[in-house]
Amino acid sequence: MSDLLLNDEHMDHVIDLDELASRLNRLRPEWERVAHVGPFTWRDEAAPWPQPIVTDRSIVKMPESLGVRLTSDADEAEIVVWTGGWADIGFLFGEDVTDLYAEFQDVDGAYAAVARNIEDFLA
Repeated sequence: MSDLLLNDEHMDHVIDLDELASRLNRLRPEWERVAHVGPFTWRDEAAPWPQPIVTDRSIVKMPESLGVRLTSDADEAEIVVWTGGWADIGFLFGEDVTDLYAEFQDVDGAYAAVARNIEDFLA
């Protein structure tokens, strides 16, 4: 069991995903100028297994992850930020797949990691 999980098997909530979504949403118009940007996706830590991925934040009791997918021509980027303080980042450029991982301690760090990786994808 990861040290990021508590005794009741819930993840430590290091990153406020609602605050992060609000901040990232301000970048959406810039991203949409060059790519299709999907809706934010959420996974509810309190939902029974397997937890569904949903786009309706209002039905999520305890957000565990926040995701976003961008597509541009044949390329795709998907970033999932976990409230425990990390992100899974995947890029598909044509047939080339790149998987990255980022760690951070707060919303500022999460925001910087997501913004930087999306800027790299869109460049």
